[in-house]
Amino acid sequence: MIFAAASIAAVVLFLERMERGTPCGKVSPPSVTRQSPRKEAPGKALTPKTPAREAAEPAAPKKGQQGRLITVIIDDIGFDLRIVEELAGIPAPIAFAVLPHAPHAAEAARLLHAAGKEILLHLPMEPRSYPAESPGAGALMVDMDERQIRRQVRENLTAVPYVSGVNNHMGSRFMEDEARLTVVMEELKKRGLYFVDSRTSTDSRGREAANRAGVRFAARGFFIDHVPGYAAALENLTGPSRRGGENGKPVLMIGHPHPETLRALRDALPRWQAEGVRLVALPTFIRTSADENRNAIAASDKTPDRKERVR
Repeated sequence: MIFAAASIAAVVLFLERMERGTPCGKVSPPSVTRQSPRKEAPGKALTPKTPAREAAEPAAPKKGQQGRLITVIIDDIGFDLRIVEELAGIPAPIAFAVLPHAPHAAEAARLLHAAGKEILLHLPMEPRSYPAESPGAGALMVDMDERQIRRQVRENLTAVPYVSGVNNHMGSRFMEDEARLTVVMEELKKRGLYFVDSRTSTDSRGREAANRAGVRFAARGFFIDHVPGYAAALENLTGPSRRGGENGKPVLMIGHPHPETLRALRDALPRWQAEGVRLVALPTFIRTSADENRNAIAASDKTPDRKERVR
């Protein structure tokens, strides 16, 4: 009976192992699921699976938002070093235009240069509102002769170190005088500097004078903070007013060292990134705009010579 019982137990154990698919005398390893190799369809390459990390990346910009280029200049630098330090800390290639005879002009330029920022001379020029509104010390006036203009430009350039270019401060009257502007451009050409027209006059002759002297040129698209306040500045930075930057056409914005403008710039950066907008350095903007300048030069070659001598 004992032998019969042992035989029955052995048969039962053998059947249980057969059901589990485990060969007798071996321990079953942990189960591993293996995926059969995918067969390649005739004439068609196998499409690789998307890595898991790609699912966590930001969504692509919407159609029509890619390729926008924006450049920002902050004018009137040289008075408040505290806000200059804050602006210099923004992780973006913002350019800064320094007034030559502001109390902290040279110090601000050195601070910005140390932060790797682009620096311009913010060159004072006579406005139409003069003398009710003064452009300040070192201004170029329309009653100056050629020698006086050259001397004043040199003095102002000496007052601001590390400059790569120049833009006008005020100047709605002086910027309409092509003959005197050409003298200014000739001085910039000698030093390899570019010129940015702040477009304080719709009759500006800045482009024509720059083209005549062979100076690299750019012009403002619009002001960030012409209307005071944070809401207006943010709207200009992120709203419909910058539509000129669509389809790769660059837009040049000019603002001022106001706390509200600083705050708006900080808030605009993540919005631009989400929309595929690129904030580019001023020299990049000027190179991108080169085709437009060449077209302007070609057009001016077909018009009568308007150059006048400065008396």
